[in-house]
Amino acid sequence: MKSEAFLGFTVSEVMMAMAIVGVIAAMTIPIVITRYQHQSMLAILKKNYVELQENMQLLYADNFKTSFYRTMLGEDTDNVSEFFSTYYTTTRNCDNTAQPCFADSYRSVDSAARTDFSCNDGYSVILKGGAAMCIEPAEAAVSADDEAGIEAADAKPAHVYLDVNGSDKPNIGGRDMFSFYIYDYHTIDDLGENVEEALDESNKQTLRTEQAAGCTGSTTGEGCFARIFADDWKMNY
Repeated sequence: MKSEAFLGFTVSEVMMAMAIVGVIAAMTIPIVITRYQHQSMLAILKKNYVELQENMQLLYADNFKTSFYRTMLGEDTDNVSEFFSTYYTTTRNCDNTAQPCFADSYRSVDSAARTDFSCNDGYSVILKGGAAMCIEPAEAAVSADDEAGIEAADAKPAHVYLDVNGSDKPNIGGRDMFSFYIYDYHTIDDLGENVEEALDESNKQTLRTEQAAGCTGSTTGEGCFARIFADDWKMNY
């Protein structure tokens, strides 16, 4: 019986196989890269959150007899500067301006339109690990005084902006840029600016859900921290 030798694939067969591999790679590689980027951003976010928690405990231990609003996180930008110099190792101070610690502008997950970033009356730094952090100081409630011309004002928590890789791209709210708050008793959460509601334990889940709803439309990641926190540190958006 005459045996037939297998001489290999034809050129057309090789080209077809390469085309199929190319299509599969084009479909899967971007997904793998995106997931890796998300996991990297989340890891840095969690690291900075844990570090901030530890520093809040130190701040509380050093000021346990002092009102939260009279600590380094209250009332004045200069106080926040002292907080960073006392509890953090920083590589750059941007004072009461956001740039160049942060990018000039950010976009949201849902839109390509970019919005200029400002930290208002906050103090900005680059932390040792490379993340940019800005904290707007908390404000105590003010009672009305008609004779002095003072209007009543509600208390405000300290507002934190965190870009986990500084001014580097992607500069997208909810990807590398996040926003959350520090409330009375030195607690970190994302429950909005209403201090009275945030301190009511029965409101917390509802407030987190409300905040999370706006996550993908925010250029500063407002509500994304609440969403990640509720999803057990996953970026499910």
